[in-house]
Amino acid sequence: MNLKTLLILPILFSTAYSQEVLWADRVLEVSSEHTDQQYSPINRADQILGSPSVFPQFGKSPCAWQPNGSDFGEDYIKVSFPKSIVVKQVGIVENVNAGCIVRIFGYDNSGTEYLLFQNTDFNQKPNGRFWQIKIANVSQPIKSLKFLISHRISKGIKQYDAIAISDSDIPIKAGINLAKDIPENLQKENLGPSLNSRYGELAPLITPDGKTLYFTRNGHPDNIINPKNKDGRIGQDIYYAKLSKSNTWDYPTNIGSPINNDQDNAAATVSAEGNSLYILNVYNKSGTMGPGLSVTRLRNGNWEFPEEVKIMNFQALPRKKDNASNDNDVTTNTEFSISHDKQILIMGLKRSQTFGDNDLYVSFLQKDGTYSIPVNLGKIINTADNEGSPFLSADNKTLYFSSKGHPGYGDADIYVTRRLDETWTSWTEPENLGPQINSPYWDGYFSLPASGDFAYLSSKDNSIGAEDIFKIKLFESIKPDPVALINAKILDASDGNFINADLEIKVLNDTTGRIQVKIEFDEETEEYKVIVPIGYKYRFFVAKEGYMSKEEELDLSNDNIYREIKRTFELLPVKEGQKMVLNQLYFEQGKFEIMEESFEELQTIIELMKNYPKMRVLLEGHSDNQGDFRLNVELSENRVNAVRDYLTRKGGINKNRIEIKAWGPMKPISSNSDEESRKKNRRVEFTILKM
Repeated sequence: MNLKTLLILPILFSTAYSQEVLWADRVLEVSSEHTDQQYSPINRADQILGSPSVFPQFGKSPCAWQPNGSDFGEDYIKVSFPKSIVVKQVGIVENVNAGCIVRIFGYDNSGTEYLLFQNTDFNQKPNGRFWQIKIANVSQPIKSLKFLISHRISKGIKQYDAIAISDSDIPIKAGINLAKDIPENLQKENLGPSLNSRYGELAPLITPDGKTLYFTRNGHPDNIINPKNKDGRIGQDIYYAKLSKSNTWDYPTNIGSPINNDQDNAAATVSAEGNSLYILNVYNKSGTMGPGLSVTRLRNGNWEFPEEVKIMNFQALPRKKDNASNDNDVTTNTEFSISHDKQILIMGLKRSQTFGDNDLYVSFLQKDGTYSIPVNLGKIINTADNEGSPFLSADNKTLYFSSKGHPGYGDADIYVTRRLDETWTSWTEPENLGPQINSPYWDGYFSLPASGDFAYLSSKDNSIGAEDIFKIKLFESIKPDPVALINAKILDASDGNFINADLEIKVLNDTTGRIQVKIEFDEETEEYKVIVPIGYKYRFFVAKEGYMSKEEELDLSNDNIYREIKRTFELLPVKEGQKMVLNQLYFEQGKFEIMEESFEELQTIIELMKNYPKMRVLLEGHSDNQGDFRLNVELSENRVNAVRDYLTRKGGINKNRIEIKAWGPMKPISSNSDEESRKKNRRVEFTILKM
């Protein structure tokens, strides 16, 4: 199986002058291949398939074929291509120890062998190169190709990233799959010495509202230090900074115990409401920690002891350290990103079913609060090298991550990809965010607020000391789909005091059933916060025992930009004399037949009267002042009669418990001067007469 996706081919090769370039898509024979201890695809023969994995960079890579022959023998590999063409050029990406290929053979559809190239130049070559060889002596279409390597020419390991054939002698072009329309003047903004230091600032996490930034500091003297650590090593602690009213970041604060301890601590994801923080590792009461994920919650201004986030069949196998000198130099490294609704968990780790080093996986929240068995996101994203620092944007579709296994500019680059379906294994080809964001160093930890206007990241490029936190303005092609951030409060309508009630949201026009809305409650601000996709209609359901429930609609079906929406719901206490307007009760113009979209609110009235069997109520019908007075009174009477009939017929409510009155236009609550005002006057009111 080809572990390096072929989907980027149209981007990575030139088709000028009708040039056709084919990259190898199948290994037919191979003399030897390097294998690692886990028998993963690292350096296997399949790594030569597809377009280049790391070119234009060279050097040792797990995403290249590494023959395992001796220093005095020969190795070979035979590959085939999607179809046969007349070959005018062969291109081979030689990662390490270039210049050792001695012969290249081609084979037509019948298997006839042709010598395409005999090497006679054994002078010293650069360590890595994209070697392009013109072929002029074969007119038969070639379907497969074989090249021989002589280890006598140069001792040491040899690696080969990709092999191509072309029907033209025009140079074969391969390179980085860049995001579209990158602005030339795009610059990373260093957040400055008030937040960054000469120590490492890593893994920025911005809250959805963009007002709080969590990050990790490495080796800072203000970190919690283990006094028993004789070598003086200072680990990592989590810090946070608040955005001031002047739109600058306040001086960072160490988040403190029990989250930070004398070991390495790092934040992974912050929830939509901002009072749940997901952090790396599992915290044990004994003070030790193990691989995994924990969550801590803010209660009365204090962070609770972190609790383990249960993941079914969780594995975190050791992986080779970056810049490791031998195969025994390994570490356990995990990274996580949770969707703002907590339903989706993306993780970067090494499992037994890995494509190589750390891969990205997805798990889903179960009814019992655990997360499902991790599923690999697939070969479009994951390579034989390391993928990590995932960030799933608020649209739950757009994923940003770092990788060393896709063509890039440095040690690791940041990429963006978009989910294509509900399998979570089908993605668009990852796009490199470009040289203004990515540098020759390790770049990662992209984090966005819900607005999607800016991103925060870690980089050593132009840093004050070690890694710094930078801010970048997102350009259109890498932005996630727009969403709406909703902040809601629920109040007692009689006194204005806060109520901790149940708030639910239903999507009215989602025919797919894919959109799930979960609301988080922030005890600190007494707000309900939720992020929802735009382009849909929503209905709020607010309920609390002892209060009349309430429904309201929010129409975002015609929106196409990010919105922040504040809603206040006032609930009326259930008591004698309490009056409310049935705002979700609809009739056609001039008629008294109840429209279907009214049924949910009427069902709420039915449930209320069933819960209070001694309750007697008054229904009052009102109209605007347009038209004949007598007809308006008659219409309002017909409408309250229709409501009473519905409550008795559909809800089984005794008719004697419901009194009615029809006022027509006699009791307006708004001006009748314009249509918006007249709408308020066309209403049915509900009053509790007796409990």
